[in-house]
Amino acid sequence: MTSQYLKNGRLVNRIGRLTGSLTLAACMLASATALADNSDRNPNVTEVKPWDTVKVSRIPDNIYLRTQDDPDDLIWDRLPEYRTALLPAPPVHQSVGLRFEEGSTRTKHLYFQVARSDDRFYIRMRWKDATEDKNTTVDQYRDGVAVQYALNDADTSYMMGSGHDNPVNIWYWRADKDQIDNLAAGGYGSTTTLPQQNVSGASAYFTDAVPADREWHVVMSRPFESDGEYDVNLDRETVPMGFAVWQGSDNERDGNKRVTHTWILLDTSLASDTAK
Repeated sequence: MTSQYLKNGRLVNRIGRLTGSLTLAACMLASATALADNSDRNPNVTEVKPWDTVKVSRIPDNIYLRTQDDPDDLIWDRLPEYRTALLPAPPVHQSVGLRFEEGSTRTKHLYFQVARSDDRFYIRMRWKDATEDKNTTVDQYRDGVAVQYALNDADTSYMMGSGHDNPVNIWYWRADKDQIDNLAAGGYGSTTTLPQQNVSGASAYFTDAVPADREWHVVMSRPFESDGEYDVNLDRETVPMGFAVWQGSDNERDGNKRVTHTWILLDTSLASDTAK
């Protein structure tokens, strides 16, 4: 394989709500597309379902990545890897259904690893993508990935929070930028860029002669401690976490994306697997 590298307010209190009929339609769509492509199953990868708990791995003090967010560092070969299924996000309006192209409603898999040192938290994600889409034009859309954390408990809506008092922190990478956007939201239409941009990252697109084997790898990291009002507190028993992926070749953009439905619970305590 060859790789190409990209180096690395206040909430708006406008909350959208899903109608019962739209939620039902989304559930039916999810059920119809739940038959995943299992051709790339790996016995060394742990399958993660909603509400499963994933433990963070420890990076010893004497081990360092070649660069802070290196997506191709050897350390990733030494850490546990997980896989979770992504399904189409519930539409916020019926017209969103018109934007789905053939193939975009299939289940997609995201592979991820979580690790921390004493003072920094890392998350690495990879997913299959036959095309490297870095631009948005009239009829082209960029690739992207986001990690979402509930600032409070798991009763927060996984669809961008449950209001101004129950928001989410979002780390967002898109293929046309060399940075991670640190965002917060309290529902549809309330996504806000935070004044404290303390999340860094880097990405690599790995090519292959077989298009189906091409992949994006993205690493995001942040100091473990942060005093930002809408920065996720990682130092608690469990942190509700979810993912979203936008695949430009499937015309995915904005709310047209694939997401983890409900939360994965992240255990950030250091009493877990250690890189060797």
